[in-house]
Amino acid sequence: MLRQIYPKALVCVAIAPLLVICFSCLVTLAMMLPNEQIYDNVFDRHSSILDRRADNGRVIDADTECIGMSVGYFKRDDEGAFIRGVRAQSAYGCAPFGSAVQDGESIELRQYFRYWHGYTVIARPLLTVLTYNDLRGLLLTLSVGVFALLIKRLGADFGARFAFTAPFIVLNAMGYWVVATKAVTWFLIIGASLLMTRRQSQEPPVIAFFVLGALTAFFDFLTAPALIFTMPALIWLIYRRRSPTDRDADWAAIIAIGAFWLVGYAGLWAAKLIIAALALGEGVWQDAFSSIGHRLRGESVHVDAYWPGLALLKNLSALKTIWGVIAVGLFFVAPIFTAARRFRWRCIWHQGRLPLFIALAPLGFMEVLSNHSQIHAAFTQLNFALIFIIAGLVCFGGSQSLLRHDSN
Repeated sequence: MLRQIYPKALVCVAIAPLLVICFSCLVTLAMMLPNEQIYDNVFDRHSSILDRRADNGRVIDADTECIGMSVGYFKRDDEGAFIRGVRAQSAYGCAPFGSAVQDGESIELRQYFRYWHGYTVIARPLLTVLTYNDLRGLLLTLSVGVFALLIKRLGADFGARFAFTAPFIVLNAMGYWVVATKAVTWFLIIGASLLMTRRQSQEPPVIAFFVLGALTAFFDFLTAPALIFTMPALIWLIYRRRSPTDRDADWAAIIAIGAFWLVGYAGLWAAKLIIAALALGEGVWQDAFSSIGHRLRGESVHVDAYWPGLALLKNLSALKTIWGVIAVGLFFVAPIFTAARRFRWRCIWHQGRLPLFIALAPLGFMEVLSNHSQIHAAFTQLNFALIFIIAGLVCFGGSQSLLRHDSN
């Protein structure tokens, strides 16, 4: 496998600076768009930007949409579009955003230069021709469309039973479908998964996952980066196992694509910080490391302990009304309720633990970033999706054919 991967690693080294230049140019172009029409379209219906339809967990989850959408609106007199994109100043919440834009009040601005804010590349151009309310409708339509296409392909390739796992992905995911700062994460997850359904080669798609890692760093608002890797990886593995495979080779392949994804993800983050440090000064690094420490274990009024499992518990407790009952009933009780379903769990465990490991990996991400996961429940609940899919396969059948090994 090393002989196959080495030339591809050289390709990634060659395209890495091109990705950095491309992403920098895209953000700069987005910042060059005039704000006046965007102002009018964002606040066409004032309640659209202030309402809590995006709040599937804590109040701060709703405010993050305003934090993200306000990037690019605030400009210093001495900075051009490139520096404005690097600095990425934003209002810290919906109320300050509305006060600053509509009433002209002076507000405190936060600098988010550690993020690439790739969603601005989509949102700002669209908001020059669409109102914010229409943008949400467009995102919803596209989100439903690409998801339906993925389910159709999987159902056609593996049988209609796979369609029964769809609700296990959609649970409490509407926030990803309708708000700009989260919809881009959904598009990356589903778009990359669709790409894997049409890949013919058995070789690990390391270049594709390197680019996906870079796209994750560019677009994802620290929402569900682990899921952006693991869901396409699981789907690629399912298709790979339609042909006889070796268990050790499967593990090696997943480790390889994971390493390339991680290099793409961490590399683009590092590139952004280097650019920001060169443009804004040495304080960038201190701020970045301080932010990392806070998201890992920082104290907060919303976070009071870090014992294992608390991030998962906080996310489950944030599920509202009927969704909480559905989560407990379908994802924890139903998969072990009958002898046949317990047998399917044993099949997954004995015939190939790798899919289960991949499904659990996003939950590990939530625990590592415990502070972030507890505060941003709506950000991180989607990380349950893969383990929910496997629970669906256990409930409705099909786990043996999808997850088994044909050879040892």
